[in-house]
Amino acid sequence: MAGAVSLASVLGLVSPAHADTNIRGTEGWNTDKMLMSLCNGRTDYSWYTINVDTGQVQWDYAKGGLRGGASENKLWHPKERFEGWCTYPQASSWTWTGNETKVSDTLVNCSSGSQLSQAMQVNGTTTTTTSNSVGGQFGVEWNVIEKVLGLQAAVNYSHTWSYANAKGWSTTTTLTVPQRRVGWLTMRPEMRTVRSNPVFHIKKYTYENAQGIKINIKTYRGRGYADIKSQGAFYDAKANILDSNGKPKGQYVARDRAVNGSDHC
Repeated sequence: MAGAVSLASVLGLVSPAHADTNIRGTEGWNTDKMLMSLCNGRTDYSWYTINVDTGQVQWDYAKGGLRGGASENKLWHPKERFEGWCTYPQASSWTWTGNETKVSDTLVNCSSGSQLSQAMQVNGTTTTTTSNSVGGQFGVEWNVIEKVLGLQAAVNYSHTWSYANAKGWSTTTTLTVPQRRVGWLTMRPEMRTVRSNPVFHIKKYTYENAQGIKINIKTYRGRGYADIKSQGAFYDAKANILDSNGKPKGQYVARDRAVNGSDHC
């Protein structure tokens, strides 16, 4: 189970004390998948083993569960062990226009001589989606990662973004339909994507030397840095941009078509 997440903890971890290092391209395996396997929503202190020939990482049940079980004596090449925790700092953010969707009922103007204007209720639901860069599930705890990303984004976007807070909305506007036409309203919503490159912070790294002696260090594979990311490993959080009233921003578009037999004019 992932540890509890609070806004205070997220605020404290948005800007790590040490600069993170991009390890993409430095190993013979896919480091993007490695980071996504490690940082699947967890923020608590964790123990892992890694096969340094393949990059496969596994939760170390002996260290994380029994705290000193049988696997303590089963560390040999290519297996190494490390421990630490994940943070999910924001890497970038951008806005875009979402798909145009219908947000009102239709208004039928059967008249042949005048246009028809009427107040129309427009409504919908704000959206929240989360995706990762490598595809598949990788054991992602989606409800946890949504909470982590949502709390972190609140630092910058507060009430101007609907992420992790999808809900219904409605408002009223006037629609004018020409004679012998059927009209309705659509919306092109303004959306925001916030991208997070997860970082794993290594507290302790253990391997065996050629003499079979366990060596404990505080950096990733003895390379002088302890905070690692892989540039191609990221989560994208996408949601509506909100106005000061909590309604989604966007462009309303009036659409219409000619009346036909189904309109019973």
